[in-house]
Amino acid sequence: MSLTKTPQNTETPRHFQPDDVMATTDRVLLSSADVLTQKFFTNKTEVLKAIAERMLSRGFVAADYSSAMLAREDKVSTFLVNGVAIPHGTSEAKALVVRTGLVVVQLPAGVIWNAKGDVVNLAVGIAATGTDHLDLLQTLTGVVLDEALAAELGTSASAEQIVACLNGTPVETDNGAVGEDLRHKSTVTLIDSAGLHARPAAELAELASAYAGTELRLRKGARIANLKSMAELLSVGAACGDSVTISAQGPDAPAAVDQLVTAIAAGLDGETGDHSNAEYDPLAGLPALSNPLGRFVTDGAPASPGIALAEVYVLETQQVTLVQAANDPDAERALLSAALRTAIQQLEQLQLELTQGAVDEAAIFRAQCQLLRDESLIAATVALINAGNAAAWSWQQVLMAQADQLSALSDPRLKARAADMVDVARTVVNVLNHQSNRLDYPTDRDFILLASELSPSQTAQLGGLPIKAICTELGGPNSHMAILARALGIPALVGAGADFLTQVRPGDWAIVDPQGAQLVLAPDAETRVQADSLIAQWQKSQAYELGQKDQPTETLDGHRVELVCNIAQPSDTPGVLANGGDGVGLLRTEFLFESSTLEPTIEEQVAALTEIVSCLGERQLVVRTADIGGDKPVSWLTMPAEENPFLGVRGIRLSFRNEAMFNNQLEAIYRVAQWQADQGISPGIHIMFPMIATLAEWRKARAMAEAIQIRLAAPILPLGIMVEVPSAALLADHFAREVDFLSIGSNDLTQYTLAMDRMHPQLASEADSYNPALLRLIAMTVQAGQAHGKWVGVCGNMAADPDLACLLVGLGVSELSISPANVPAIKTLLRSVVYSKLQDKAQRALALPDAADVRRLYADRTDLL
Repeated sequence: MSLTKTPQNTETPRHFQPDDVMATTDRVLLSSADVLTQKFFTNKTEVLKAIAERMLSRGFVAADYSSAMLAREDKVSTFLVNGVAIPHGTSEAKALVVRTGLVVVQLPAGVIWNAKGDVVNLAVGIAATGTDHLDLLQTLTGVVLDEALAAELGTSASAEQIVACLNGTPVETDNGAVGEDLRHKSTVTLIDSAGLHARPAAELAELASAYAGTELRLRKGARIANLKSMAELLSVGAACGDSVTISAQGPDAPAAVDQLVTAIAAGLDGETGDHSNAEYDPLAGLPALSNPLGRFVTDGAPASPGIALAEVYVLETQQVTLVQAANDPDAERALLSAALRTAIQQLEQLQLELTQGAVDEAAIFRAQCQLLRDESLIAATVALINAGNAAAWSWQQVLMAQADQLSALSDPRLKARAADMVDVARTVVNVLNHQSNRLDYPTDRDFILLASELSPSQTAQLGGLPIKAICTELGGPNSHMAILARALGIPALVGAGADFLTQVRPGDWAIVDPQGAQLVLAPDAETRVQADSLIAQWQKSQAYELGQKDQPTETLDGHRVELVCNIAQPSDTPGVLANGGDGVGLLRTEFLFESSTLEPTIEEQVAALTEIVSCLGERQLVVRTADIGGDKPVSWLTMPAEENPFLGVRGIRLSFRNEAMFNNQLEAIYRVAQWQADQGISPGIHIMFPMIATLAEWRKARAMAEAIQIRLAAPILPLGIMVEVPSAALLADHFAREVDFLSIGSNDLTQYTLAMDRMHPQLASEADSYNPALLRLIAMTVQAGQAHGKWVGVCGNMAADPDLACLLVGLGVSELSISPANVPAIKTLLRSVVYSKLQDKAQRALALPDAADVRRLYADRTDLL
């Protein structure tokens, strides 16, 4: 039923009746948790602050939205009519909006809203990402044109009555009646992605109001609105792609029609009118320099894409002279033990810092910590100490001998691991010599870093600095330095030859061009111009990706994919929203356990999880229970030494052997879900169990979780498993009958499928995620999930590779979980391809015999259009 207008001569105020509850739409945008009743504020700023706080707590916005709403009020008042205002943010602040939501504040005493003295009793705050709030706005404008009803909503109605009144079908008002166009008219198509919602309606009304003596109308179909009334424009409900007719009558009619039509055609929302990036093709790579010239040009191996032109900074090789002899072996052994502990702490700190932008790559330093605990390396060092040698000299000898052995091998991946040995040797020696491992990179100017070789720890320190590129004499594209450079988004060239540093002069500028695999020292004027053009093109592509980050990840033929993020601690969460992530696909809860000297209490775990969900709101948060063991020991838990910890007690196996710890973690998770429910927020938390290999393990974990949920009377949460051992993939058809979801841990599944530890510095490594054996296990898992209506995701390095992302989506993976920084590029790529063609290509990949063939297949993406 539609609400009817109250007759203007009624003697008593109208009150709500059961029939006033309108049939709700398929998607209700307003709930009781979004309504604040009986609020007595003294000014508009207080009202906007209250709206912004509720928007943030409800997960509608990623940060404080009050400044954005105030900025909108400075441009144009959002007052509608009959005591109602619709505050909303500026176009520039749309990046803060996470999902569409509305917050209603009832102000019985009223608040002066603008310089005209208009008083507001009902403020409807809007955070909008698309068009799904237009029906509610159309209903709202119809309702508030009823003066008596608007007064009741703003003074005495309950939250439930406000929700019932506004969550309905559009209200027919006199303003929606069929009318005639005026004398001068023109038709135009709306191009604003969100249609004629609050922002463009306000701008259009403001433009029309400048023509004081001219009558102006907008018509969509049979509905006519006064162009000078924002409320009436909203009641039309015009969406993107709709044709509207602008008509006018009066002295300035022709000019007014022309201006308004031009404004609509150009886009009113400050976004759709700018097509400057329309020519950007995400499937095409950045071209290389053409015939670059300079004082010195040399080739190298591309390690990280991009291009840079800047002044150079040369990292001088540290020359350390070590004293060999020592008189007190006991004292030297004690010094070594203390230095190893300090070095582990330093590497763990680097790992923690790196998780801010490169969660998976931070595992490099976890692997280095394992080298510092390596019994054979320590035993060899102690033997040299016992022979009368100093701790620093002994450690250096042992580690450099290992590095020399690795460097002599033909396998490029193994050769690259030699840098880890050198890095670990330097770290401990610096500790023993009381020298800092931190380097004095420039902070006050852009620079290109030139070095003989760059260690992983030296590379990790570059985050946040004004570095434009890296070029090294030595190293390879599979080195940990290269991996870190890619994660940090720094263009890099490696293996550029052992003599180019001798060519550098003070004040030199250089170009690093990974696409052309070239370094140009002192480039000539024409080459600099060419570089500037390519830099602008690269920046344009990055800006385009960031500009698209909040759009849904949907292929050209309408297939939707969820892009979520891997995080390791609460402070990573804002980066998820800032980069356009749909939620969190993997929370590594080990951060709580590894950073503590005692087992974290339930309260400590609740506090950390609450911080995360307070940022995410109702978005998905997949919480993986502690994956301790293997390469992730904790100091407070007794864990006997294992000959092969990766095949030992880790993940769910360790949780079962420490049931009190496991139950505490489960209780913390369910408590946070209950807290969200108490706040009126639908929990998006999922629980995922790691290292599940058998159905018996899954069933035991599920039973323990369900027992906690029942005891706490907490919300029921989806329960799933990580598919990271081959047995889980081979049994996926059985698991999919019982679990709520499956998430493929590509890093572990790769190494367990190929029996190759991808992080071990001394292991012959061809742990290639393009291997068809791995792809077939993933396809098998996806098929099982689809057969039983369960979603299947992939988390890990694999999903962040553009070609592999296309392959995985083609196999039917419905969710990719990657580092936040990778989201914009992967999202833009997937929005540029056709799903049916991804499927065809993925099936061809499954039929290939080896990884090299799969790589060649995906070298060209043009067949995905």
